[in-house]
Amino acid sequence: MGASFGMALRAARPDLELVGADPDPVTMSRALTRGIVTPGDPAAADVVVVAAPIPALPEILAGLAGRPGVVTDMASAKARVMRWAAAAGVDLVGGHPMCGSELSGIDAADPALFAGAPWVLTRDEPLVTGLVRAVGALPVVMDPERHDRLVAGVSHTAFVLSAAYVLALAGDREWAEMQEVAGSGFRDMSRLAGGDPELHAAIASTNRERITESVRAVEASLARLRRHLEAGDGRLVELFEEARGSRERWLRRREARWASSCGSSRGPAGSRAGAWTGSSSRHRRWTAATPAPPCACWPGCWPAGRSRSRWSGTSRSPGGRWSAWWRPSG
Repeated sequence: MGASFGMALRAARPDLELVGADPDPVTMSRALTRGIVTPGDPAAADVVVVAAPIPALPEILAGLAGRPGVVTDMASAKARVMRWAAAAGVDLVGGHPMCGSELSGIDAADPALFAGAPWVLTRDEPLVTGLVRAVGALPVVMDPERHDRLVAGVSHTAFVLSAAYVLALAGDREWAEMQEVAGSGFRDMSRLAGGDPELHAAIASTNRERITESVRAVEASLARLRRHLEAGDGRLVELFEEARGSRERWLRRREARWASSCGSSRGPAGSRAGAWTGSSSRHRRWTAATPAPPCACWPGCWPAGRSRSRWSGTSRSPGGRWSAWWRPSG
């Protein structure tokens, strides 16, 4: 996550001096070789971004006490991390970008990761908020306890369910045969289970109560679905329709929020003069007259809520015009 942020800032704000450090010499060497950061003492920066595993945060925060810069983090749990910061004497601006993948490490860094994603902050600190907006993310200010309660449902429990699903199938006597016919449904449902086990165990340990509550709610929902499945009644399709409708409303709300943030009448966030051509339901193309890609997240920043994998390509003409194509799946 830290490398992704560094790469995104490098593209969006080339005027910034980005200094980084990592206890792993191999990771640090790759970050320097790729030009993500320059060597130095990050603790002396105007803004210190702590992108580290949750178990390492108490020690890191203790080492930042008394530093003059603004300190923020990227941890997936906030209430306990904020308490650690307070105990260390650090006035932390808690942060959590609501994005990522099951991959980890600097080799999985993706500068387009933050495009259109909510980024929770425990307060609106202009220096931090400006960096969040620069990489195409949408700042959302809320208190740590509310963050942990909401994110337990939409993020942490999702991993638990993915892991439970995989474990249930892997324990079946026909698991070997199942693997031969597993397709996109299994791939999508099991993706989160491919994440870093230590990372998710640390998240669970710092937000255990909220995740437990959310898992219980899902258990109750599964039990209700199972009852209707066993009965073979018509209520099952109604519940499926209800679930689909809830997800579609979430997508529309997310897209509307992103459009209001970056301007639906423009191209990708930060782009200059240009125009959309084609129908959004079939083929959408933006051509912008600009000497470089218009933003750090190009071309993943439009359309909001759509997978970046659906962008079919980008090109630059000899005259310096950049184009991107988006084709919806199906």
